[in-house]
Order: sequence, then C-alpha cells, then structure tokens
Amino acid sequence: MKIQFNKQLDKEVYLAFCDAVVGGTDFGKKIRDEHPDITKENYSDYIDSFYASEKEMLENTLRDTEKCFDEIKDTLFSELQKYFSKDYREEKYTCYLSIFDCNPRYLESKSFQVYYQRSHTMRKEVIAHELTHFAFYDFCNELGIKDSDALWELSEIFNVIFLNLPPLQEAIGAEELLFYPDLKDKLEEIKQIWTKYPDAKYFIEASLRRNLLFVHNE
Repeated sequence: MKIQFNKQLDKEVYLAFCDAVVGGTDFGKKIRDEHPDITKENYSDYIDSFYASEKEMLENTLRDTEKCFDEIKDTLFSELQKYFSKDYREEKYTCYLSIFDCNPRYLESKSFQVYYQRSHTMRKEVIAHELTHFAFYDFCNELGIKDSDALWELSEIFNVIFLNLPPLQEAIGAEELLFYPDLKDKLEEIKQIWTKYPDAKYFIEASLRRNLLFVHNE
C-alpha cells in the first residue's frame, strides 16, 4: 500500500465536506473546529500555506503511518482471507494523509484519506477500517450486489463486528466504534444475523434483506 500526500485531493475534500452532514455526523463542524480560519473563498491558499508551514511535521507523520500499516497488515489480510476466501495482499491501495478529519474512501481507485492528527493507534484503526471496506465491496461486487444506501449502511455495521474480532483488536489496539449515530439501532439487528450466518455470502444477503426493510419503513 502506498502512503502519500495529495494536496489537490484535500482541496476537493474541503469543498465536498465543508457543509456536509452524513449519518448524523457534521463534517463541516469538524473542519471548522480544526481550521477556524478556512473559508470557501480562501481554502486553496489556506491549504497551500498549511502544507508549506507544517511540512516537517506532516512528513514525520507519514513515516509513522507507514509503521501503522506494517503493524496491522499481516493480521488484517489473514482475517480478511479467512472470511472472504480471497487474498487481498497484492491489491494496489493508496492511503493519503489529510489535514481534514473526514477520511473519505474512493472505491474505484481503492484509495482513502487518514486524518494526520489521529494518534498512531487510531491511524491503524482507519487503515484497517478502509481496507476492510474495500474487501467487503469487492466481495459484494463478485456476488452481483450493486452499491446502494443499504449496502453502505451494512458496510459500516459489518466493520464494527469484524474489526472487533479478538485477533484484529490485538493488532489494532483500539475498539471499532460505530461512526454514524443514525445506524445505532440497526447494529444490534445485524449482530444477530452475524451470529446466525457465519458464511459471508449468507450473512450479507440476509442482512441486506433486513436492512432494506428498515430503509423502506423509515
């Protein structure tokens, strides 16, 4: 996995998230809390200036993030292979450090962002979280399941269950929590399906049937 900077992507992420509220999470507020002086008028110059003034610190964080990946990769890929019956070690992933705490992923390019100010342990958590998403969506694509709001919801809930497995917790060192408050009520329902259907295909299909009912009834 490549770990690098992408200043242009940060500019695009700012515009995409500066007013965004998703699943009960206010990304715009998170940006404003960390960068109170940034605006839609000055964001490009602000980001250029930040990267220049904090260059040494950002480079140190990048090197430390490489260590984060080294500490989890063997266990993570082993557990993903056990569950999805596929070895993801040779996939071409890219992790971009970001000055914004939004952490988006891009399924098409198998790339994602990690907020630079997260602790060493929490950067491990984000890396594991996003690589698990890529494996989950790859598996669903092979099943012919198309992307949807319900699949996104299930992917977030699946991560909470999967990444709290004991071997992964030992490697990551941080409990996987549900990031989106609006999904809390669905988590317990999906946990019951996880217990009933240990097979990945049956778990996903059964969960989507239940999850789609939730979406339909809301």
